[in-house]
Amino acid sequence: MIEEEAIVTQVEEHAIWVEKFRKSACGSCAGGCSTSLVARLLGGKPLRLRIATEARVAPGDRVIIGVEEGALLAGSFRMYLFPLFSLIGGALLGKLLAAQGLSATAEAGSIAGGLVGLGLTLVLLKYCPSLQRQNLHPVFIRRISR
Repeated sequence: MIEEEAIVTQVEEHAIWVEKFRKSACGSCAGGCSTSLVARLLGGKPLRLRIATEARVAPGDRVIIGVEEGALLAGSFRMYLFPLFSLIGGALLGKLLAAQGLSATAEAGSIAGGLVGLGLTLVLLKYCPSLQRQNLHPVFIRRISR
């Protein structure tokens, strides 16, 4: 279980709303690299989550929430590796089809095939319910303090 600290913002009957500020891998660096620039641009808005729980907490409490490692790895695969593999596979297929005479050059076939493969994967991820993040639900672990 991967654990993170969050702050309770709202309490409902069978759930709580928490806010978690995003952390950057190099947010503490004083350098001017592009990663720190992206962290500064995207890091200001907190992530707001609804967590089902029966725990007695109040707004302002600091709590520990968790996510299963397997669910996080599966989500990472869907969002990063699946599109990457489809881009590469589409490019290879486009190159093979170009060699059969369907395109003027192998490069044009690779570019077109890669874009088609990536586009189809993004459509699948958006509209196919079995590929969406159904099991990536954070859970309440414990309250730290008020």
